[in-house]
Amino acid sequence: MAGKWKYRLSPGVSLRIITTLVLSITMFWCSDAVAADCVGRKVNVGGYALWMQSRGNGTPTVVFESGGGEDSSEWSNIEPVIRERAEVRTVVYDRAGLGKSDPNPQPYRIEDEAAALRRALNQRDIHGPIILVAHSYGGFISEILASEDTQVKGLVLVDANIPSFFNDKEAAIISTRYTPLAEDLIKEKPDLGRNLLRQDQAYPATARHMRDVHIPLNLPIFDITAEHTWVDAPDELAAMRRAHSEFVAASPTRVAIFAEGSGHYVSRDRPNIVIDAALRLISVIHEQKSAVER
Repeated sequence: MAGKWKYRLSPGVSLRIITTLVLSITMFWCSDAVAADCVGRKVNVGGYALWMQSRGNGTPTVVFESGGGEDSSEWSNIEPVIRERAEVRTVVYDRAGLGKSDPNPQPYRIEDEAAALRRALNQRDIHGPIILVAHSYGGFISEILASEDTQVKGLVLVDANIPSFFNDKEAAIISTRYTPLAEDLIKEKPDLGRNLLRQDQAYPATARHMRDVHIPLNLPIFDITAEHTWVDAPDELAAMRRAHSEFVAASPTRVAIFAEGSGHYVSRDRPNIVIDAALRLISVIHEQKSAVER
């Protein structure tokens, strides 16, 4: 047709142009990641590898710990906001057997989850000060790390597990209730189902271990509880509310935050509550650092 023309690139030239464009976009997207990588990478933690992504620059480092059965995508609407507004480094990762991470070939133990995270952070040369933002079952891992590692300077617990709630009776109920669901899930999502099955079957042992975990009483903690949490039986709900209340009352450095109207996934239902708590904790860490330096 008059006034129009067209041409065709060779396959090799086309591929080079596409590759250049992709790299340009990636470099632009990650231009603020001074000590970070864009797409994340696997880190060997002893016989298997965890996928971990670090972005941004600044202190403290904010590490996100997902709930049971969830991978790092749980924080996709939270992590960038905190990183950019607070100008800090953030770390997201997938626990063993979830997301892009390898399964742990050894029998399940909750303490191995915390040890694997510590090894991965060390491998990536990520040290303190660190704050942990943890949801649900991820609260256990973060609480273990906080009890053992002085580099952890604070926690934001997002409708997270509080050890005192999980007595032997409650742990047995959870194991009995969720093990069949995990077995059914194996048919549809084999990897996720097997991971949850290991976790659910180990719940009684996990609960016993967690009752011996002692978080430093001087550690600043923001404890967010959802109005519509994962338990709904009146006696269980009352016991859970009591556990959270006693946990916060045990130290003046702990703050209770009630996520009104939110379900268990507060990061989806009321993300600003999680973001604000994290920003407040970051400010506390900065104030503590300034006080030491004066």
